[in-house]
Amino acid sequence: MNKNTLKKLWKYFSTIVTYSALIILIIIGIIFTLYVVDVKIQQSKGGVAKPLLGAYVIVSGSMEPNIHVYDVIISKKVDPSTLEKGDVITFLSNDTRFYGATVTHRIIQEVDKSKGIFRTQGDANNVSDEALTVGDNILGKVVMRIPQLGRIQSFIATKAGWLIAILIPCLAIISYDIVKLAKLLGEKSKQTKTNKRKSKK
Repeated sequence: MNKNTLKKLWKYFSTIVTYSALIILIIIGIIFTLYVVDVKIQQSKGGVAKPLLGAYVIVSGSMEPNIHVYDVIISKKVDPSTLEKGDVITFLSNDTRFYGATVTHRIIQEVDKSKGIFRTQGDANNVSDEALTVGDNILGKVVMRIPQLGRIQSFIATKAGWLIAILIPCLAIISYDIVKLAKLLGEKSKQTKTNKRKSKK
């Protein structure tokens, strides 16, 4: 593999990484902005602050094989009475063992749809959830899944990950500037040699 091929591969790889990071940051930025704006609106009205869009990292395998551990799911706030059997929702658990924990499970029974009361179950679980899910505790309906994005979050949360997250972009920028400077100096050197040759003639 020659030098030019390696340069092309590196450029291709760095472009993919850069654009992927940019897209992720844009998505996170949009979700965060919508979250803050919506919470402020709800608080100004004196209501319970539920985000219009919420992003959650999956930490258990209860929704396998459809949703995996470390996947990030995006839940959209909805009117609980519009939910149906088969919808995957994110809610605050009423189970005495996990009270208040954020859970993402599928609706398997509409107990009282008008009041937003449902029975839920994880796709990988053999039994349904012990407690019913009520409308006030429903945070939203799952509208998107981003595979394994939670791994990045978990890694960045570590000291090494945080350091690398800062160093890599800095090193990439510095390397790019060095390459540009080297090319510029090379062009100037060629131009100087050309001018010297012309002056000798």
